[in-house]
Amino acid sequence: MRLNKENKVCIGLFLFLVSPTLLGLFLAENIGEGLLDYLLFFLAGISIYVAGISLLKKKTFFYIATITFVPNGIEIVHLILNHATTSLQFLYTCVLSEIGELMELATSYWWVFVIACIFWITYLYLLKHYVTNEYIIIKPWLRYVIAGVCVLYILVFWNRTQIRYSNPTNFVYQNIQLIHLNRTIRQSDEQLKEFSFNIQPTDSTDDIVVLLIGETSRYDHWQINGYSRPTSPLLAARSNEIISFDSCYSVSNLTAISVPMMLSRATPENMERLYTEKSVVEAFEEADWRTAWLANQSFTNAQLLRISSTCDNSYYFDTEDKLNHSYIDSVLLMPLENELTHTDKPQMIVIHSLGCHYKYSSRYPESFSRFQPDLKERDIRSFIEGFNPENGRLIRDKLVLQELRELFVNSYDNAILYTDNFINEIICQLEQTNRRAILIYVGDHGENLLDDDRNMLMHGTYFGSKYEYHVPLIVWTSNSYREAYPQEVSNMAHNKNKAISTMTLFHSLLDAGHIEYEKKDSTLSILSDACRSHNPIIILDANLHRKEAEK
Repeated sequence: MRLNKENKVCIGLFLFLVSPTLLGLFLAENIGEGLLDYLLFFLAGISIYVAGISLLKKKTFFYIATITFVPNGIEIVHLILNHATTSLQFLYTCVLSEIGELMELATSYWWVFVIACIFWITYLYLLKHYVTNEYIIIKPWLRYVIAGVCVLYILVFWNRTQIRYSNPTNFVYQNIQLIHLNRTIRQSDEQLKEFSFNIQPTDSTDDIVVLLIGETSRYDHWQINGYSRPTSPLLAARSNEIISFDSCYSVSNLTAISVPMMLSRATPENMERLYTEKSVVEAFEEADWRTAWLANQSFTNAQLLRISSTCDNSYYFDTEDKLNHSYIDSVLLMPLENELTHTDKPQMIVIHSLGCHYKYSSRYPESFSRFQPDLKERDIRSFIEGFNPENGRLIRDKLVLQELRELFVNSYDNAILYTDNFINEIICQLEQTNRRAILIYVGDHGENLLDDDRNMLMHGTYFGSKYEYHVPLIVWTSNSYREAYPQEVSNMAHNKNKAISTMTLFHSLLDAGHIEYEKKDSTLSILSDACRSHNPIIILDANLHRKEAEK
């Protein structure tokens, strides 16, 4: 049967709508293994569209289907980057990311948006000029039967992941999960007002406990952890004051999840504590410590905003250049200096830095461009011509890939080098107080830098990697702290080789301040002689499901 021009256009538009499903058949590695799994995925991906075009007139259907343009675009990007269908954490990032992060990614990958716009404009042009508003199926009863079969198929096989993770069903399903997660967070605000750890106030006024959250910091790119490059010379020079832990793993590869969890007693096995209990910062408040939150990121995270709002001093760096995140972590040094002038109470201070978050070259000044070439010198867009489609998969030319990795690694290492300087500046300020001070630096998650055959970049990926979860945990103590608490310092040195996760932060911080409470778990404190290794270490994947950490 010979197709007329309108039918050819309709087929082309329909294929465009189901293109994420077709691409998923070649790229998605989370569908399953057998032919049946792929068949279920394919049928689920086209069923919604078949139902729609059966019930509606052609032009009406294709116009309504334009609401899937953005979900489809997100799905395609996720498939290319992660070889998996869109995850909950990926959507969480898209919805709750700061405008600066989105602008950095948009300016680096502007060509993706240009290509998407070209396709969308072409779709709308063809729809307007070549498609009539008539039914494809003339008989009403047949239209209802076909639509009913498609919907029934989705409902009957809903428990199969191939159905829930097909597009656009996956986008709707994950957004429902996201709405539920946000509602749970907001409802917890009222419940937490009555919560108490039953902690008694402490007498000492001479202690300072500082938690420095290092954004996007991976363990193996620190010189003090055996990296071949001199990325942390200042901390290396303080080796007698520093304890660096070998096997600490973040519970999540996304800031929005990992940071609230490290500040709570929540674990992957018991996540409800994240919404039913207060944070370690509020535990210090119960003990009558002065608390402060100094940050230059996470301006939209509801949980972190709630925690910071309870502090005696809540400082978020304000700048007119938030769109580009072009400021560096040194902007937090003056607020810290001002905070340390308060000496009437012991102090607990959280510093939430931008650290090494992409775009890495925006995290350090020119004077720290030690490793060359970096992103300050060369634009990532110059590598576009090195990306070539082949056999339905995105294959990268090896030489281009090698050059691109060098560019990313150099920029990232420069960001680590500047972070080393930033930490040293904080230490200098703490030393000047002559008080008993302890600084705990921990990465909220790591980063992929095209490390292996998977060619993974950045973080928050579907399957995750050890590069995203293995993070530095570095502890500095002042002379007076070591003199006053030699046993705790000795315990940390003994525990530095144990396999732990960021779930130890809650108990370790309270131990660092010598705060006793009835729910104390010494096995989760790096300052305790009862601290134990965890094998396996349980972490969360991109859909907040539990899995074992890759070591």
